[in-house]
Amino acid sequence: MTNLPDYTNDARFKELQFLAGFEHKNTRWQKVRYPKDGGTFEDAKRKQMVLSLIFREMLNGPDILAEGTTGVTGAVLASELDRQFRGDRADLINALVSGREVELELGHLGRLRLFELQDQLKATRIREAFGILFDGRHAERDVAVAILNSRPESPLSLAYLDMNGLKAFNEDGDHSTGDAAIKAFFHVVEKAVSGVGDAYRKGGDEVMVIMPGTPLVEARRCMSGALMSLSKEEISVNGVRRKLSSACGLLAVVDPHAVAEAEIQGADRLQKEAKAASKNPERSRCSALKVQGEPVERFGL
Repeated sequence: MTNLPDYTNDARFKELQFLAGFEHKNTRWQKVRYPKDGGTFEDAKRKQMVLSLIFREMLNGPDILAEGTTGVTGAVLASELDRQFRGDRADLINALVSGREVELELGHLGRLRLFELQDQLKATRIREAFGILFDGRHAERDVAVAILNSRPESPLSLAYLDMNGLKAFNEDGDHSTGDAAIKAFFHVVEKAVSGVGDAYRKGGDEVMVIMPGTPLVEARRCMSGALMSLSKEEISVNGVRRKLSSACGLLAVVDPHAVAEAEIQGADRLQKEAKAASKNPERSRCSALKVQGEPVERFGL
């Protein structure tokens, strides 16, 4: 299997990340400076990206001209505005390539581009083998994109689930029994998060749920509903009905500078705490939910 490219090196993600920075900073302008000569390859790529955005009128575009023009109308005004815009852009580009610090502002076309890039990246997602959830290969990238839009007033909620007992389903029955259990698990999760977020298959029986703009209390209600529904599901193992259960970790992200990999690992750590608490005295397991900063809650006892 060939290694998939690191999403952080995807030019679309780089551009999206840069443009999103204008939206979550508390200042209208961003100051940038790139080396006039030399510099790293990354410096060169960033400068090329910024120049491209300027030429495409997404940064410091005609909708944010530095000065108005008075005293002229009609064709003269149009000519003067065009002259002013081209002159301002030439000065900006000259300063940028000369290694001087420049101030950039995001224009309307840039904001449209920001959402266009998010749609483009979403369009690359594919389904996992059963066709129920999204394949996990782009899960971390999609978490990173969702983090860029996170705010205290509009948090990203992130859940990590691991179904209990897949090995036993396979050993006590067969692989078709295990597949039936996984499919039932996936269907329950997908139905529970529909309209709230997207679910990704992260491994054989592991699922990650990305819920943008979802407060933790709402995400908790959603995942609790999934676990309660799962406790009602049963799979036949050699003629004996066996209940399904899962451990789930849940956290919220409010910092647009957070690191996707670290947040995923954090949700997985919470899931492992829930897994440890899901053991029953008779060695069976129930579903359990560990929410960031709260005690573990058990379901389907």
